[in-house]
Amino acid sequence: MDSTVIAAIVSVLGAGFLAMLFFFMRGIRADIADLRSEIRSLRTEMQAEIAALRAEMRAEFAAVRAEMQAEFAAVRAEMQGMCSDISELQQTVARHDGMLSQIGLQNGTAD
Repeated sequence: MDSTVIAAIVSVLGAGFLAMLFFFMRGIRADIADLRSEIRSLRTEMQAEIAALRAEMRAEFAAVRAEMQAEFAAVRAEMQGMCSDISELQQTVARHDGMLSQIGLQNGTAD
């Protein structure tokens, strides 16, 4: 074969290879652009979901906090009632001790 024919064949094959390479590179570039847009949309969706979860968690925490405060207020009120009952019992015991002491003094016996 003549060297010009070989050179022409190599040139045609080289040009064909470069054309295929260019075609595949354009396809890869389009795929990468599609992936970028999908990643952006996924990021936007995730950020929206995270924001919704944060708002939901804040609402749940606020509800739990309000419920706990109400329970603590009820416990405090109950304890205050118990303290006043104990105070009344102490006064009654002191009054009874005083009466028993007077009865003991009247009968001539002292504690």
